[in-house]
Amino acid sequence: MTRLARTLATLAFLALMLAGLGFVAARLSGSESREALAAVAGPADFLEGRFTAVLDKQVVAALPKLTALDDMASGLAYRLLGDAGPLVRAGCPGWLFYADEIVEPREREAPVAERIRLAAKIRDHLAARNIALVVLPVPDKALLAADRLCGLPVADRAAKRFAAWWEGSRGLGLDQVEIAPGFPGADGFLRTDTHWSPLGARLAATRVAEHVARKIGAGTQKVTLKESAPHARVGDLMRLAGLERSWPWSGPEPDQVPDVSVAIARSGGLLDDVPAPAVVLAGSSFSRNSGFLDYLQAASGYEVAQKSADGSGFAGQLLEFLMNEPESLAQTRLIVWEFPMRALTRPLTETERRFLGDPT
Repeated sequence: MTRLARTLATLAFLALMLAGLGFVAARLSGSESREALAAVAGPADFLEGRFTAVLDKQVVAALPKLTALDDMASGLAYRLLGDAGPLVRAGCPGWLFYADEIVEPREREAPVAERIRLAAKIRDHLAARNIALVVLPVPDKALLAADRLCGLPVADRAAKRFAAWWEGSRGLGLDQVEIAPGFPGADGFLRTDTHWSPLGARLAATRVAEHVARKIGAGTQKVTLKESAPHARVGDLMRLAGLERSWPWSGPEPDQVPDVSVAIARSGGLLDDVPAPAVVLAGSSFSRNSGFLDYLQAASGYEVAQKSADGSGFAGQLLEFLMNEPESLAQTRLIVWEFPMRALTRPLTETERRFLGDPT
């Protein structure tokens, strides 16, 4: 930290302490506090500690809630120092990035190699069930929106994660969707969130739909897409940085996004059995945000079963139902497997190790 940064941090701390002391003094001067202290202000109360005990209770009651203090500290750190906390990094004004995409991975190269082996085993597992597979690796926001980093350094192996996957996986024969070529750069991501913007989600969904059509033919269901007027959305990176409540004075402002939904016309009467969707989406939070599922259904002409989960990592949710709910795949013709590429260099999960047959 530079001398200027230390000076600013010290001033910010002093300002926070003075503000807190002023707040406590103001609360203690209230009528209820004055009455409580006056009731134990006799000489005996001082000698026997009753005044001190009541004062302690009044000070504790007067202290600001920890949430408010945390919000104030996070806002000051971001506004004065450009510090968004341990989990988030601040790039250009208004832009936040997930630290996981930028910092040096804890593991060496082993997890990438193991996950390529894991992908091959998933491929074989589904082929044995005659289920087609389309894979969507999601490049890091720090890679596709690099012009919004504004000098924010990206660790060498984090920057090479993208190339490591493609170099290692091209020989697997996987049907993979590449979204980096022609991606709209920073416009494809939300400023305050780690996920795609609706523009990026629509592009990714359209490309996935093209692969789905080549695998199992074009869908024939009528899917009507609906989008609301844009409204403010506080991004997950704002929440991780503790800025979701302090943004009006500390920034950045939330993104403006629409709500996306679809209406699907199904054949048959109300009492008829509805067949399970032939296409399953098994992914991470990228598959659950910015309307990706809805854009995919509209672009493909297929109703798609959502099997994604936040925090799924590389293949967590896919392996979950492959290993624990295999009967749910009885009518499945194709699985879309989406994963964020930042998960490639995380340590293997217990579920991944079990699927690979590694008991450690």
